[in-house]
Amino acid sequence: MDLPTQTVRLLEQFEVHNILLIEWETALLIRLGYPLVLDNDLFFLVPDDQLPTAIKLAADFGYHAADRDTLPPKYTSEESSCGVRYVIRDPGQIRYNMNPKNRLVLLPLSWTGISRCEATRLCASDNDLPCTVYTVPVSAACSAFIRIASREKRGSKLRGNIIGELACVIAYRYFDMSYEGDYEEIPPDDQPWSEKEVLGMKNAVEELEGWEMKEGEEWIKQELIQAMTGKKSYDDLPYKND
Repeated sequence: MDLPTQTVRLLEQFEVHNILLIEWETALLIRLGYPLVLDNDLFFLVPDDQLPTAIKLAADFGYHAADRDTLPPKYTSEESSCGVRYVIRDPGQIRYNMNPKNRLVLLPLSWTGISRCEATRLCASDNDLPCTVYTVPVSAACSAFIRIASREKRGSKLRGNIIGELACVIAYRYFDMSYEGDYEEIPPDDQPWSEKEVLGMKNAVEELEGWEMKEGEEWIKQELIQAMTGKKSYDDLPYKND
């Protein structure tokens, strides 16, 4: 990843101060199997008790939180307004008046409900940043997506976006999303499933059934299985009533 020197130095200081960084947004979605294009935008979940230190380090390097006018939101988590967002600019591109708006976004870990113990360190071959980065398994990520969606009102942009990402992660991770030709033909609802599709669904359900959930959160797994198997719509997942 091609980052400005100032950003590289900041990430190095995160390492020096043992700031726990868990990948989020595009980097995580790609790792979970969703075929997106990775750019130079950085999103990290940071433990709440470490977030003030991370913000101070950023300020020491001249980074200050950007407002929505300076840095219009374009990612799901930016609709939450709970993170701290910084503009990352490449000096070479600024010189040619390209003025890119790449971003570094730090989000409180508590927003997702993910625990530190669920995170695993990326090996060197999977991480090209100058600092240690952690990731989370699909079970932790999908559970976080549903927790976040359940706190939002039905119809909110944040809820719609994160449910869409959840559905795509499940689809690309557990089912064959490939197709032949120039475009994909959508089969009618009453078309019977093929043996391959039936087996794929059976295996997906069995894997989800094996997920270990936090105490009191079995409902997350059951809600997801119902959505995945078509017994209910993803849009019908729990949401905030008021």
